[in-house]
Amino acid sequence: MKEIKEILKHVSALADGEKAILATVVDVRGSGYRLPGARMLMLENGDTFGTVSGGCLEADVLERAKKILKSGQSEVFTYDTTGDEDSVFSMNMGCRGVVEILLEPIGKDSALIAKMRAAYQNREPSDEFEIPIAVMLFGAGADAVPFVRIASELGWQVTVHDHRPAFLTKERFPDAQDLVHQIVDEPPQIHADDRTAGVIMTHNYARDRFILPELLASDAFYVGALGPKRRTEQLLEEIATTGRTFSEEKLARLFAPVGLDIGADTPESIALSIVGEIQSVLKNRKGTSLRYRVGSIYDRR
Repeated sequence: MKEIKEILKHVSALADGEKAILATVVDVRGSGYRLPGARMLMLENGDTFGTVSGGCLEADVLERAKKILKSGQSEVFTYDTTGDEDSVFSMNMGCRGVVEILLEPIGKDSALIAKMRAAYQNREPSDEFEIPIAVMLFGAGADAVPFVRIASELGWQVTVHDHRPAFLTKERFPDAQDLVHQIVDEPPQIHADDRTAGVIMTHNYARDRFILPELLASDAFYVGALGPKRRTEQLLEEIATTGRTFSEEKLARLFAPVGLDIGADTPESIALSIVGEIQSVLKNRKGTSLRYRVGSIYDRR
């Protein structure tokens, strides 16, 4: 999703009538570093944003893009290295496969860019574009700072919620999508779809009693909470006394203690473990080492 953000930024800066080339991986058979849907923008001056491979195809794609820019006609190019040990693809990437890449001229008012913008900015999905991952982060303490930075590097849209204005500043969270001031002792307003993760890092038991049930009742695909397992169990027991209980399906989305077991003991490593867990849940993976995986890294033919 980060590449989509960059592509939109630079396409929006194009002059009226100015064209750039958008490269899209449309098919991968065998091995390849990028999956279908990976995109790269190429400007007339040669600047590029995003990638369509592990780095070995980009130079050739850029040369082909120059021709497409002159002709104005879209074209699909096929890179087939399954039978060529000495090809640049095989030699540089250690992969043997067939990659098909669509090159098409686009401008800031192109229909495709409109769909991309609708998905990324308005969360309106289409056949071509998924909506980005949104993260509702509750708590603006020291450990929230690296979390927002790392999550934003993935192109996730993080909203930070806190009741302390001094903590909730753009200087502390320059990469946050939004900063939301919470009202003390009031349930938060949750606007979550099935591409939203909720993370509770308030370090405040009383506040978590208001936040946790609202997240569990939402459509968020992931709910993570800091603290020992017993702390969360006690929270749920106290919440149940108010008449709010949750199905096994809802509780299956709750991860507490939050994060992968990587021995995290600093704000940065804790943030990494949480982001890693969200990614593993998103992709329905267990978060174990790839050395133990049987079969392809990616779920494709």
